Amino acid sequence: MPIIPDRDPNEAYEVVPMKAEPYGPPPTWWTVTCNGIPVHHFTPEARGDAERYATDPAYRLSRERQYAHDRPSPSRVTARQTRGPGR
Repeated sequence: MPIIPDRDPNEAYEVVPMKAEPYGPPPTWWTVTCNGIPVHHFTPEARGDAERYATDPAYRLSRERQYAHDRPSPSRVTARQTRGPGR
C-alpha cells in the first residue's frame, strides 16, 4: 500500500459489520478493512480487538502469521546428542 503524504496510515483502516456471504463468516462478525478491502475478520465478542487492529500498527504486526520457512531455524542437533550417552 503506498504511503500518501499528509495522511495518517491508520485512517485507511475501518471496522465494519461482516456482510452476509454464502461461504464467508457469519454476518455477526466484524471485518477490518483497509481502503475498502477486507484484511481481517473478528468474532462478535472480539470487537475491541478489531478496533485495536484498526488503530495500532504494532498490534497488526503481532497478529500476522508466521510460516515455518519464515521463522529462524533452531540450532541443529546431531543424532548422537538425541540418543543420549551409552547408546
